Amino acid sequence: MTLNEASRRFHISMDKLNFYEENGLLEHRTLTGGVPDYTESDFRRIGLIHALLKSGLNMDTLKTYLNLIGNKTSSKEEQIKILRKQRFKLLDDIHEKQQSLDELDFMIDEIKKGAIK
Repeated sequence: MTLNEASRRFHISMDKLNFYEENGLLEHRTLTGGVPDYTESDFRRIGLIHALLKSGLNMDTLKTYLNLIGNKTSSKEEQIKILRKQRFKLLDDIHEKQQSLDELDFMIDEIKKGAIK
């Protein structure tokens, strides 16, 4: 499959997929004739990269994580540690946004009651 097919399959822009390749997150594969050919394994990796970046994982940590999953000697605990750390960061972000939402809701209610003009 080509990057264009990957773009459609994952609803990821070609620019992002090229960014993944340029930054060493995804190996550039070409057949004779210059036509890229990606395997099902590559597509799983694209989905993983996209999900981890979307979760807010920074590039250095993402590269570390990808090296861990590609290394037969690395432990699952190391992988889980990275994912849990990011999970906690994401939960903190959600909590902060929820607090902001609650504050806005409070202000709206106060305006409706006439307490704030």
